[in-house]
Amino acid sequence: MKAANSRIIKNTGLLYFRLIFLTFINLYTVRITLEALGQIDYGIYDVIASVVASLSIFTGAMTSATQRFLSFHLGTNDYEKYSMTFSLMLICFIGIAMLLVIFGEVIGVFFIDDWLTIPPDRVTAAYWVFQASLLSFAIGFVTIPYMSSIIANERMDAFAIFSIVEGILKLGIALWLIHHSGDRLLLYGTLVALTSICVFLMQMSYCHSKFKYCRYIWHWNRKIFVDLSKYTGWNLLGSVSALMTTAGQNILLNIFFGPIVNTSKAIADRIRNVINGFSVNLYLAISPQMVKSYAAENYDRAINLVLMSSKISFMLIFVLAFPLLCNMNSILEFWLGDDSKTPYMVAFSKLILIYCLVLTLEPPITSIIQATGNMKRYQIWVGAVTLSYIPIAAVVLWCGASPLMSLIVLIILMAMAQVIRVYIAHEQVDLSYTRYYKKVLIPILKVAVIGLPLYWVVTEWHFHGIWITLIFKTLIAAIIGLTIVVIIGLDKSDRSMIMELVRNKLPHFKH
Repeated sequence: MKAANSRIIKNTGLLYFRLIFLTFINLYTVRITLEALGQIDYGIYDVIASVVASLSIFTGAMTSATQRFLSFHLGTNDYEKYSMTFSLMLICFIGIAMLLVIFGEVIGVFFIDDWLTIPPDRVTAAYWVFQASLLSFAIGFVTIPYMSSIIANERMDAFAIFSIVEGILKLGIALWLIHHSGDRLLLYGTLVALTSICVFLMQMSYCHSKFKYCRYIWHWNRKIFVDLSKYTGWNLLGSVSALMTTAGQNILLNIFFGPIVNTSKAIADRIRNVINGFSVNLYLAISPQMVKSYAAENYDRAINLVLMSSKISFMLIFVLAFPLLCNMNSILEFWLGDDSKTPYMVAFSKLILIYCLVLTLEPPITSIIQATGNMKRYQIWVGAVTLSYIPIAAVVLWCGASPLMSLIVLIILMAMAQVIRVYIAHEQVDLSYTRYYKKVLIPILKVAVIGLPLYWVVTEWHFHGIWITLIFKTLIAAIIGLTIVVIIGLDKSDRSMIMELVRNKLPHFKH
């Protein structure tokens, strides 16, 4: 138990180092890319990527299935089944990727010609970007079994290295764009596709050299195939729901408002990716342990990991989001420059932070339900709520609402879906309502209630000079957010645990 907890701490630290490093690279990369492509081409690339993402309805379902079954087999020390499952999943991923590329070629022309708002002189470039994005998608799809093996084996050092290499390559692409005199959108799409190929080759080589049970062997096991198919089939509904909250929203904004609003939303999405990375890192470090604990029938530890990761993830995101909420306008000016900032960027970015806070509660509950392998009820109920997003958002926008309402509708639906998740977890894994209420919801509500009036106070503060105001308000907001979390959000046992972890990792701290 102690070794497992130590591994969680080590892997979380590695993932946070990765995230902090990538955050600075990605923020700078986005600024350079936006400057190089311009708002029109940047918006075109984002919406084209969203169209390609519509093919990824299988990706979430199959990624979840791969990670769940591989972690489960490691939890029961059944390496023979691990090898069978890995080989079966690999050939399935290759076959499905080929079918999705063929399907993508058909629907791509339809979307670009008949649905998307693209300037006539950029249609040819849009077609080329679509082809490059389709290739990137296919390569990334086949990479999933290897990435899932790295995560299931809790080799987060390798996972971090591959991510950092990918981030550096994309920064190099952005720097190249600035000095390119030809069509930058065409070059950007091509180089991003080549980056996907490089990452795939690195992960495949690593898994072949480090894990002897991660080599393809021809073996047919009908039971494993049926189990994987059932699990993936029900998870497919969840993948469709996720698609509606990403590609569907971007397509609606493009239809009703054009690529400029897509660019505003794209910048907010970049912020979401960075912020979500912090909670996802904790989830990535804990999820394999959660599944392995459930597989070993250590149910109490699995539930404790759900409660702990739910609360800590929210608190962590709150500490990060609070100073951003208080200074979003100045931060966007500093990041993108005043000329690149559009009217909706600030509002979209603030709403996306609220969305991130709501979404932090989802992965731990979903992971423990996935550990059971019984996803039918979960996906039907949660899918019914989230699939309602597109028709509701379409009606709201058709009635003349602001584009911001598309995100407000999404936040409300995600909160409703979380209530359903907790109910299903209670039914399937005996997650106590009382424990969830006391250990997760009460601390969260306290932090939110106290933080709201302080947000309005900090927002109204002004100092002499724009940069002085940004620096001091960000620093003060960060201190306030951290103080609220430590004093109000964490209980005595949480603070004691954190101090114990610090002492264990820093022996000299004891003296």
